[in-house]
Amino acid sequence: MFLFLGLLFILIVCFYNFYWKRRLLPPGPIPLPLIGNYLELEANPPGYNTFEKWRKKFGDIHTFWLAETPVISINDFNLIKEYFIKDGETFSGRMQVGRQLELQRGGNYGVIFVDGERWREHRRFALQVFRNFGMGRGLMEEKIQLELSNMFDDINEAFGNDKEITLEPGPLLEITVANIINQLLFGFGYHDKKEKEEFSKMKDIISKHMRLATWPSVNFIFSFYPLRHLPYLKQTINEFWDTELIIEDYCRKQIEAHKKMMKSSMEEKAEPQDYVEAYLREAANGKNDFSEKQLMYMLFDMWIAGQETTANTLVFSVLYLLHNPCVQDKLQTELDTVIGFDRRINLADKNSLVYVNAFINEVQRSVNLLPLNLLHKTLKDVEIGDYFIKKNTVVVPQISVVMYDEKIFPEPNKFNPERFIDANGELKKVEELIPFSIGKRQCLGESLARMELFLIVSNFYNLFKVSPIDPSNLPSLQKTPGVTIQPQQFSCNLIKRF
Repeated sequence: MFLFLGLLFILIVCFYNFYWKRRLLPPGPIPLPLIGNYLELEANPPGYNTFEKWRKKFGDIHTFWLAETPVISINDFNLIKEYFIKDGETFSGRMQVGRQLELQRGGNYGVIFVDGERWREHRRFALQVFRNFGMGRGLMEEKIQLELSNMFDDINEAFGNDKEITLEPGPLLEITVANIINQLLFGFGYHDKKEKEEFSKMKDIISKHMRLATWPSVNFIFSFYPLRHLPYLKQTINEFWDTELIIEDYCRKQIEAHKKMMKSSMEEKAEPQDYVEAYLREAANGKNDFSEKQLMYMLFDMWIAGQETTANTLVFSVLYLLHNPCVQDKLQTELDTVIGFDRRINLADKNSLVYVNAFINEVQRSVNLLPLNLLHKTLKDVEIGDYFIKKNTVVVPQISVVMYDEKIFPEPNKFNPERFIDANGELKKVEELIPFSIGKRQCLGESLARMELFLIVSNFYNLFKVSPIDPSNLPSLQKTPGVTIQPQQFSCNLIKRF
């Protein structure tokens, strides 16, 4: 009797898992019970090859599973435009794994993982504040140039009387990017030794948090929370919570410091000096849904996103030049011809620096920061291909597959800035280059990131040349998986050009 019941149970599980739950969805890899396709994703991190394999086998619209959650993956650029731009509102929802936001934040807070009116209102407010602070205008450029000057001062101090030094470029670029987003959000940067040490500790916490956030064990617990007490799962989720709480505490302290500053100020400033002050004023005016808890998670999301994406891209730019010295020669030949060495490069120079822009484009394409893009969900019933898809189904515009599509970018694994330059020597507009995603959930900080990338790349490589310490043993291009991929630590030689 027990044998019969056991066999019946197995048959029911197999029937449900391998047929019933998949019957109305686009085809895709067969999921394992409970864990879905996590093993396939983890077998070949960070996932580019797995997603391309699934696309070739199952087509441009297919389904894979994260635990017991089906994800409809859209892998063709024209289809992504059709669904996420032309019908953008339907696909503007944000998916969470299991009870993720309930467990992590006690509800739908922040901007990255929420949707609906809270997301619309707070995104709109953030963009308004950033515009007031000069996003896309001269004021923001001045702030970036100021942090560039601080970085160059540190580099020149390290040079002393030498023309060449060995250093680790990661921390240098990371703190410069962090200072820019810090000035925007909090009104201060990390400039003295103690402040830089504080940032270094926080950066390690952020990097660890971003890696752990994509671990199958963490996401498995969000779906099956009672299992968090199992030995391996307990250790992993505790590490994740530790990083979460440290970052939350950092953001909370910035809010408290601003409240004290605003309370002690006898005369209110004409204009807010940073995002936190602007938000607290809005909340004090009784603006609906503006709370300190929501502010904390807005800062959590924007502070991490504003650092990780741009800083990691810049560090990878050094790696690509170490592996492609001829690209560095072309880059600096253009800078010498168009700019020279006696002035700072600014945004007005952007249209004149074709190869610099092509180089930045190719860095962003090659870095491909989001192997698995942030997940969306449908906000109403909709047809995707030949399938009727219900409201609240998870969908993803798979931009990483588009940017490695060999039909659009021949030899996608080859670093080649010339692919963005036409026969007349002009910069090509390549619509399929979408590192900031696409549609209504496109990156909130895109304009700031583009300014940072151009100003830092052009000015840094105009003044300095990078070279490997040992040409026979180049630093690894291997990508550490996370919400955004991360470079491995490395050192290189830095040479003054003038």
